Amino acid sequence: MSEKISIYRFMSAGCNGCDVQILECLVPRYKLAELGVEVVFTPEEANVLATTGGINVKGREELKKAYEKLKPPKLVVAVGNCAITKEIFDKGYPMVGPPDQIIPVNFYISGCPPRPQAIVTAIAKALGATLEEKEDYWATPEGFRGKHEFDSEKCMGCSACAQVCSSDAIDVLEDNGKRIIKVDYGHCSFCAFCQDECPTEAIKLTQEYHLLTDNRSTTNVTNEVDLFKCSSCGTYFIPVPQVDWALERIGNEVSEYKDFHSDLKTAIEVCLNCRREIRNIRNAKKLLAQLSAKVRAV
Repeated sequence: MSEKISIYRFMSAGCNGCDVQILECLVPRYKLAELGVEVVFTPEEANVLATTGGINVKGREELKKAYEKLKPPKLVVAVGNCAITKEIFDKGYPMVGPPDQIIPVNFYISGCPPRPQAIVTAIAKALGATLEEKEDYWATPEGFRGKHEFDSEKCMGCSACAQVCSSDAIDVLEDNGKRIIKVDYGHCSFCAFCQDECPTEAIKLTQEYHLLTDNRSTTNVTNEVDLFKCSSCGTYFIPVPQVDWALERIGNEVSEYKDFHSDLKTAIEVCLNCRREIRNIRNAKKLLAQLSAKVRAV
């Protein structure tokens, strides 16, 4: 590129992992210099601000000052998930960010931290340039944990992934007879707990690491499943695939219960509130007695 691009790094309220990756980008093999990009030490020299971390009370005014000192066109890139959503620092009492609540942000690069390859490619795209990714180091290493992917045929909407998520990056929503599992990978530490604990192996972290966006509300992956209606009151309350999975597992684990498949399904289709009704309590006790007698008879 003919015009020189100068980047100033601003660090606040993070682990510095993203800062290390930005410095790694300066290695000649990533070809930033070929794009006319350099990293400078003062915001007055820069026209691009690369900000990392979630921004705390001490960093707020300094971030504003750095932005004001930038040379036009004042391009701001939020690098890493702390700079997008504050990630694991979200609930911290001194936090006032993320940066786009303080200054305008043009681009977001998800990751915890993003690979230097992701940062370099994102900068190139932001500048309207293209990098050839022929060398081996552009490929993702074995075991890399990147963007999430759902197998909609396997996901039963049980929400186990949300329960084990260490970053509170997974929301479980219910609307119009559907349960929606939403993963915000802009809020994720990519620990893969969700992948490890999913009972049906329906969610996995792929090798996709090019996660540049100009709208942080798009940093999510979702899946939805149908909900059962309570046979008594008509309230939606449990995912249909979870019921099918539970019944199949019961039959496989205790073969004697296969004869009671329809009775078990009828019991499961009653919501928690309705199960407290006298008639449903009696039916449940009767079924339990039958199951117990069946096992003892074997």
